[in-house]
Amino acid sequence: MSLYRPKRSPFWHYDFRIDRYRFSGSTKLRDADDAARFEEARKVDAQIIVDRIRAAGAEPLTLKAACDRWWNTHGAKLADAKIKSALDRLVEIIGAKTYLHDINDDVVARMVEERAKDVRRDQVDEEGRQLYRPITATTVNRTLDLLRRVVRRARDNWNAAIVREPVWKKHRLKETKRPVREITAAEESTLDQVEDLDFAELRRFAIITGLRRANLVLTWSQVDFELAVIRVIAKGGVPRVLPLSTEAYALLWKRRGQHAEFVFTFKARRTRRCPHHGTLQIKGERYPITYYGLGSRKRVTWKAAGVDARIHDLRHTTGMRTLRKTGNLRVVQRILGHTDIAITSKFYTDATVEDMRAAMEATAPRQGEQIELKAIEHKSSK
Repeated sequence: MSLYRPKRSPFWHYDFRIDRYRFSGSTKLRDADDAARFEEARKVDAQIIVDRIRAAGAEPLTLKAACDRWWNTHGAKLADAKIKSALDRLVEIIGAKTYLHDINDDVVARMVEERAKDVRRDQVDEEGRQLYRPITATTVNRTLDLLRRVVRRARDNWNAAIVREPVWKKHRLKETKRPVREITAAEESTLDQVEDLDFAELRRFAIITGLRRANLVLTWSQVDFELAVIRVIAKGGVPRVLPLSTEAYALLWKRRGQHAEFVFTFKARRTRRCPHHGTLQIKGERYPITYYGLGSRKRVTWKAAGVDARIHDLRHTTGMRTLRKTGNLRVVQRILGHTDIAITSKFYTDATVEDMRAAMEATAPRQGEQIELKAIEHKSSK
């Protein structure tokens, strides 16, 4: 039966297919006869849609095939190592064989609900057991945006059949704005005492350049000592040329000859097999500091130093220090590589604690004068 009423809804819903195309939704009607007439009208509209799809030569495409194609032709070029795992999670939740034209608002709503239940690794407890915490609303929304990107590229670039695109914005979760976290000079000094020199220098390089975690995995082919620049592919596949300061230049120069391909490396403390890549690491030999290796070492050393911050906060530190020194939001935008200054202003225009303190000090003399004047007036009135 194509017309039914869910247990938790006062309205009748329809769910029918024309060939391989599914049409479903709420009639927003409580009366069964009215709902039946609504469904018949919807079937007429649906037939017109199917006829147009056939005339355009559009083909049904499964979510798995669309995600694989999107990754191979576009996603793999982006500087975001988490995209592939998010795509795999989308396929796992919705179903590999689900056709794109079957992804309606109900499917998207269920995906968001399921994704919001996911957890991510956190710190370890005192006994060494791994702890987990729920993913944020921001992460859920990024997964939603990723699904939208796949669906729209399939529709616009691959002539895939999309019956009716979901209303994406109504599925977004409310995000909690996180204040910009800056690493203080005192925290840097504390980290210097617990981190190996290789990781400490990479941390320092990250603060100078403002590079994202993925871009910190530099190769020598990206470094141009003659022009004192590095070349990276930033988020969104945008190529960037970033100048090297004197300190950043020196950090790279001293690493020449340590590794044939990668710039930042570390010396293995013991012989072991890497859990992510499966490669054997020999004690005393140098190996590249990888995206995941940087995170693993950070969790141990930063906790030991009592620094509660993320690797991405190194980038925020760059932005805050640059803005404080220059007062120029455009410079912050250029260094961080934001394509739109609105992104920069979203994070770096809020007043800092020091800004507020300076404003208080600036107004204090005037406030003192007013209080003193009122005291004199009070005495003279007696």
